[in-house]
Amino acid sequence: MFWIKVRSPRYEQSRRFDGMIGEVVGHWGPENSSNARAGYMVEFPNGEIVGLTDEEIEVVETPAGS
Repeated sequence: MFWIKVRSPRYEQSRRFDGMIGEVVGHWGPENSSNARAGYMVEFPNGEIVGLTDEEIEVVETPAGS
């Protein structure tokens, strides 16, 4: 899909990924979020997949080192 960099984590599950680059592997929206938020499912190099909102990310062209 595309790559993102975590820029301003707002939620507990995303704070430890601050500054990291991951690949977007899916999307989630208000229909399946208890707080009516939308965002992306992002896979990081360690294999973890975390949900991030649009406000937490910056789109990057390629992962570092590519």
